Amino acid sequence: MGTLNMYFRDVPCARLTEGPGGALQLQYLESWIQENGFPVSTRLPVSQDTYEHEQVAPFVATFLPEGETLRKRLENLLHVDAAHDFGLLSVIGRECAGALSFWPEDEEPTNAAPRYIPLSDAEFNSWKEYAHQLPLQFPGRTIRLSLAGVQSKAALYFDDEDEAYLPENGAPTTHILKPRIQGCWPNSAFVELMTMRIAQSVLGQDRVPDSDVWRNCYRVRRFDRLRAKTGVNRLHQEDFCLALGRMPNQKYEAGSPQERLLRPCFDLIDALGEREMIRSPAVERFRLLDQVIVNVLLHNPDAHLKNYAFLYQEDGALEIAPLYDGLCTHGLRFESSDASAWDQGTGPAVHTRKLSLRIGNAELIDRVGMEDWEVFAEECGFTQAFVRRRVRQLAESVGEHLQPTLDAVLEVVPTAEQAAAGIVEGVSRQVATMSRTNQKP
Repeated sequence: MGTLNMYFRDVPCARLTEGPGGALQLQYLESWIQENGFPVSTRLPVSQDTYEHEQVAPFVATFLPEGETLRKRLENLLHVDAAHDFGLLSVIGRECAGALSFWPEDEEPTNAAPRYIPLSDAEFNSWKEYAHQLPLQFPGRTIRLSLAGVQSKAALYFDDEDEAYLPENGAPTTHILKPRIQGCWPNSAFVELMTMRIAQSVLGQDRVPDSDVWRNCYRVRRFDRLRAKTGVNRLHQEDFCLALGRMPNQKYEAGSPQERLLRPCFDLIDALGEREMIRSPAVERFRLLDQVIVNVLLHNPDAHLKNYAFLYQEDGALEIAPLYDGLCTHGLRFESSDASAWDQGTGPAVHTRKLSLRIGNAELIDRVGMEDWEVFAEECGFTQAFVRRRVRQLAESVGEHLQPTLDAVLEVVPTAEQAAAGIVEGVSRQVATMSRTNQKP
């Protein structure tokens, strides 16, 4: 039992409480309501009503790490029950995805000024070696921030000179850092970099954040952080899993023919347009469509509901967030003795081919044909001709950018040749399939 005060940036906006039996409640502050503050989630419209556990539980869970293994390591590190979402958020909720932070009643963002501590080479090397066993743990320091997902990662602040710093007291970070996946060959950091660089070449820099390899880890600029003269501003975001009211463990389709989760995503865009939360539903539908197609072309079957998101603008309007967490799984190999990649039967160790969200009748990413895109078009409210045309356009663009993009990466990271070879083979097959199948206009 307890209370957490919620802040949008540094402005108090709501109160999250846990009652007997772990029942959660959320209530907006009157000051936030009077100032015409926008909702902290599309599922929780601004209201004087109190939201109950069924509506609040997915909201709380979306900010927290996933997977039994990672949760257990956090339990050992932080001495908090791994299954207790409220307790875990009370400990690591100072710096989360988006613009929200969560503070116990006796603390607030202004009590202790956010600060950054220079990250030494020794501290970084120690973290990288033990990141899979000791998340958030640097020598002598436990970084209290929350990063959703099941993969080990860190959030750091990088200054204009590209020097790395550890955040303290809820200081906003600028980049996400991922070490290679244990037991994965070739180096997953190289594979993710190349996948995302191709996506950026095709979709543009405003639709895919900048990324690189830093000290043999994948580093990506946070799209929910914006540098300003006064520091780093937090931008609010919400993934489609939460926006559809689902818990993080429901980010995949269950496998039944009846469960199709891409259609509700496009329906949600239309519904939010009717609520005037999206300025141009047609534009955002098109952006989401492009991301779905590019994920298939880049052989990224693990694109689930938490890998598509909305980004809140300053006035509260929603746009499709930039593409993130793309990983070409073709050619990836996993040591059978390693159960951590990712965890509990999720991630690329299982989903090297199986689609998290099916396209038409295809369940495997290398079996998606134009007939499946036609079924997808009908389900998601597009014309078949429009989707066919867009698939071919993007397939042509991916084919054009594939080798030049990989060559540019190899100039900087020459040890990534094995990763490049797998991507060339897998993506070339996807492009060829999309280009030749069912040549209707």
